[in-house]
Amino acid sequence: MCSLPRVSVTHRSTVSHFPTMRLLRLDPHKRTWILEEFTHPRIPFYAVLSHTWRRNTEEVNLADIESGERQYDDTSKLGYDKLRFCQKQVERDGLRYFWIDTCCIKKSDNLELQISLASMFYWYQKATTCYVWLSDVSTDDAVNWERAFSRSRWFKRGWTLQEMIAPDSVRFFSKEGKFIGDKEGLASTISIVCSVPRLALQGAELLRFSTDERLSWTEGRVTTLPEDAAYCLLGIFDVELPTLYADGDYTKRKNMALSKLLKAINEKGVGTERLDSFIHIGGAFWKDLITLQEEQLLALDTDLDEYCKWLLDGPHKQQIEQHGLSTEIMTGLSQNAGKRMKRLLTKNGVGYEDLSRLETKVKSWDEPWGRYMDEHETSQVRVQGLMQNRWHGTKVHEDIFKGITAARTLEELMIWRGNSHFPAEL
Repeated sequence: MCSLPRVSVTHRSTVSHFPTMRLLRLDPHKRTWILEEFTHPRIPFYAVLSHTWRRNTEEVNLADIESGERQYDDTSKLGYDKLRFCQKQVERDGLRYFWIDTCCIKKSDNLELQISLASMFYWYQKATTCYVWLSDVSTDDAVNWERAFSRSRWFKRGWTLQEMIAPDSVRFFSKEGKFIGDKEGLASTISIVCSVPRLALQGAELLRFSTDERLSWTEGRVTTLPEDAAYCLLGIFDVELPTLYADGDYTKRKNMALSKLLKAINEKGVGTERLDSFIHIGGAFWKDLITLQEEQLLALDTDLDEYCKWLLDGPHKQQIEQHGLSTEIMTGLSQNAGKRMKRLLTKNGVGYEDLSRLETKVKSWDEPWGRYMDEHETSQVRVQGLMQNRWHGTKVHEDIFKGITAARTLEELMIWRGNSHFPAEL
């Protein structure tokens, strides 16, 4: 069987509303940052910043930006370093917009603050990339930076947990703005430091992990406001709560907020006792997979091997060589891929749900499709290319999603079976 990269289905946040989102961009003529408001589905590609806060007086806030008086090289607040860092990065990444929590939310408006906190996981999840700016890690110290990275206070803050898990792309930078590595490459270190499973870092469905396990990821993390110990987990559990802050004892306020969170989780019915009914590995039902005996799993592996060979070198390959890439061929491949995957799993006693209805990011299709068609690439790169492919007319050509779904299911199943030891080539 071919080995596939350990990347899986992106976490999905089912927000019940699509709030207005403010994004920052630099006015190239005035050299000042301006805020633009967008609503779903017209939100452009953007980057987000994950960071640890300084004192409020040192951070750039919404009023600072709206005044229009602060120039690019402003040094009146230390927080402007973060804006300049983000600006340089988005320009390098070919983006125009970025989002920072300090200055893109009107915190004096209680309703807006509540909606923003409930939407935070979704905003990080939908970002093109997330920049993590580590103010206590210096790459100028070539000997000790790795130790400083593991001990960074960024790993001890409550809100940074979802900021680490939600985005597909998370990239770490030193306080000098130098690139350290990304979430995928540093997954082993991050998993050890945070006690968060690698699968969760790689985008696995959070429903795979019990309520108790997800709560354990917050051990050792702190929040400035006690209620935020619960509110920073709203996206992790995909629940909603009124975000109310009170006065009084820190511990009592924290425990009260966590009690409300647990009540919301239980009312939604996603506790550990019901997880098997909800979890999917791609489109395959977890409750069926865990009942398979070893000989059945070996049979499933054999079928997946044959499916992978067909996906890479099936009859559609000859059609493309003869007639070129067309919507008809793409649609045919997608339909057949979905049908074959469902038939394969049903044969092995595993239920399958077509997840093509799920929202996904639209990306240019030609580059990843080119990787899929490149016979010189490894099988894992080729299948990942198909998985990453996005057809511009997905709303019209819904069948295109079936092939993507089937490829994602194949990848998820291989990760679940732990097949990283298989050779990269068929």
